[in-house]
Amino acid sequence: MTTTAAWTPLTDIGDSAAAVVLAVDYPFTGRPEAGFTDLVGKLPRDLPVWETVPPVKGAETGMSGTDYVDRWYAEVGDRPVRAVLGFCAGSVYAAALADRIAGGDPGKRPTLLLFDPEAPNAITVYWQFHKVIDGLGVVLTPDEVTEAQRAGQRVSEQTTDLPELGRRLLEVFRRVAAVAFDRARLDAVRRADFVDTVAAFMSYLVAAATIDASAGFRGATAISSRTRTNGLNLVPPEERAGLVDREIRFDIEHADLLRDPDVVRAVAEHL
Repeated sequence: MTTTAAWTPLTDIGDSAAAVVLAVDYPFTGRPEAGFTDLVGKLPRDLPVWETVPPVKGAETGMSGTDYVDRWYAEVGDRPVRAVLGFCAGSVYAAALADRIAGGDPGKRPTLLLFDPEAPNAITVYWQFHKVIDGLGVVLTPDEVTEAQRAGQRVSEQTTDLPELGRRLLEVFRRVAAVAFDRARLDAVRRADFVDTVAAFMSYLVAAATIDASAGFRGATAISSRTRTNGLNLVPPEERAGLVDREIRFDIEHADLLRDPDVVRAVAEHL
């Protein structure tokens, strides 16, 4: 398989009839978290693995969560699917995609393996904004970073509508990023690419929040890190029972989840 508008092959064994593993994430250059390329590079090479390709920047405007799933599902076609993997907010889309593939027949539902799964909400959206602003600290002063994050927090406390929250946080980001870009002397092309990437990722998060994946999660295996601000760690321990079929916990940071050797071994066993 060659890269399409919706999928890119991370491995391809050359057998067009072989069951594939679908990996749902929002990959972009420079993010601190390991991605599915890190995981797949350590797995046995006898499985074709496809990873989601985000919409062309700007095309995601106004897309719902179902629109994303429709886009990815349409290009799976009749290809058999062995498993669906999801990372963070991608877990919501992964669960919906597994349901779509099953077509109402539980016996046809592929294995669902989720890494720090979480359904995006206002806290998720703000936290991603927080991390982006923190990343600008390489050129902003600590006081500038703190003030920008406080401005974002005030917005999150005042806004209950998730699309509106995303829009207002992007306004804060654009103001602060302009200062950072000037200081770093970035050209117009790189400025636009950075801003478009952040805006597209925020749209991806907001759209995921329109999907109720609770039923899909209950049939999944979750692989969890120790990071308190990610995945099932956001849910009080007394409320976690029944959220997923099984949870496997690792004493590692969220950013290392998809590159850790013990996690790789656990995934290989499930696949």
